[in-house]
Amino acid sequence: MIARARILATLLAASSMACHRQQTAAQAPPSMLRGIISVTGTSFDQRIQIQVENRSTRLLANPADSAALVRLGGVEVETLGWLDERGMRVASFTAWSVSGSRVVDGVVRVNGTSVSLETAKGLVALGNPPNELRMMPGARVWVSGPLEKGPNSYGVIVPAR
Repeated sequence: MIARARILATLLAASSMACHRQQTAAQAPPSMLRGIISVTGTSFDQRIQIQVENRSTRLLANPADSAALVRLGGVEVETLGWLDERGMRVASFTAWSVSGSRVVDGVVRVNGTSVSLETAKGLVALGNPPNELRMMPGARVWVSGPLEKGPNSYGVIVPAR
């Protein structure tokens, strides 16, 4: 009886340590990659990758984020996530630049005649936004150009619902 108790105690201790190791790995801080998004394959089997210098890393994301990343093909993006042997499991991403020009990534907010982008750092007013943005409240977009006076270019990351 005592031998069984020792074996059971040993097994419980071992499983507790294994669980603790898994939790520690899952709680590791995310990694950051900044590079150009490329999409290869067909609509049935797409492969989304980020090119950082001379290295390409596959991006693994949920379906909604995958669709958004596909729309960002050719755009420089900063991704946060966890790296493993398959690639990066994406937790979040931000459009960074388009054709070498810095962009602002945010959600379109329309208040009367004013249009702004809600970013991670707060609201950014657009002084002379493209008229199309007025029709897209709630869409996540990137915007380039002088924000206070325009002209601005933009691209849709996630369409308005």
